[in-house]
Amino acid sequence: MTGDKKKGFGIHPEMLVGISAVVIGVCALGVSLYETSLMREEQRASVMPLVELSRSFYIDGDESGEGTFLLKLNLENVGIGPARISDFRVTVDGQAQSTWRAAINALLGEDVTASYVQSTINGRTVPTDRRVTMIELRDSDVARRVIDEFERLDFEACFCSVFDECWTTSYSTFGAAEAVAACKVSDESFTE
Repeated sequence: MTGDKKKGFGIHPEMLVGISAVVIGVCALGVSLYETSLMREEQRASVMPLVELSRSFYIDGDESGEGTFLLKLNLENVGIGPARISDFRVTVDGQAQSTWRAAINALLGEDVTASYVQSTINGRTVPTDRRVTMIELRDSDVARRVIDEFERLDFEACFCSVFDECWTTSYSTFGAAEAVAACKVSDESFTE
């Protein structure tokens, strides 16, 4: 038995070094994947749009209600990335309207000829810190009547970021945007 040695199953230093290298490699891969996901979230956040819908009106009159009225409905991107407006809807008493003229007529309950200026919203990309006046109603009598009935009117925008993440917001939600899977144009979409 002088030259016989028993071979055991002990851990050899080379095996320990190899196992350590595998464990360190797996940990490095996990950290790398985690950092990549954080970077993607940061990229998404750095170009996230936030659309607000608002109204503004000007009244130059006296206590009798006589005077000049001007009404503007606005869309503004207050986020930090461009907003692609993929769908826009206007409703009066919950019923979809396809044009501003149709919305005004439905709101006032009659066929009204009014002077107004409008900007197209559907399909438009709105840069950061940009306000778009969707409609400026210059007919003072009609503007006053629309202001009086305004609680029956609502408008909603569905918008997406450059990463195709989408949200919807409406005038009635005071700028609170809700995430949606996608913006889809339908028969109820606004055409102007």
